[in-house]
Amino acid sequence: MNFNGWSNFEDFAKACGYTNSNNTNNKSSNTSSQGGSTSMGCDDIPNGFQSLDPQLFVIIGTILGDILAGNIPFNVQNALGNWFELLGQVILTYNAQQQYFQAGPGLYFNPKNYNVNNNNCNTPQNTTSNNPSPPTSNDEMSKIKELENRINSLVSEIEFIKNNLK
Repeated sequence: MNFNGWSNFEDFAKACGYTNSNNTNNKSSNTSSQGGSTSMGCDDIPNGFQSLDPQLFVIIGTILGDILAGNIPFNVQNALGNWFELLGQVILTYNAQQQYFQAGPGLYFNPKNYNVNNNNCNTPQNTTSNNPSPPTSNDEMSKIKELENRINSLVSEIEFIKNNLK
């Protein structure tokens, strides 16, 4: 890898072997050397992390952090740690904006939205519509009629009061 002569991050990424598979100028290079996939967004970066076990990924980060922290002074640890944190926040912000761009604003918090986007979860919220089912028993029908009568009675009383105030 030759890191000399790169003037921006894109040049640096190209020097490291990363090319943007979503770039319209690189449609012929979308095929991976292993699977020959031409699907957008399915190709990992060269030597990427997609197939790496999550626990191993965390362990590698822990070991590298311990090695780095043990071999540099405290003030440099603080500066370098804050810089890595900033780098992570920038990556996360970029990712969040990409997700927002692709999926839209999403839903507000509401308990009825629990697992609403999880097609593999067969919760009652995912399998039934939001429309209530019609009453089935005579008891339920009589309660509904009683409520309708009370509402009509209240409306009549309100009209009576309005007419007497005039």
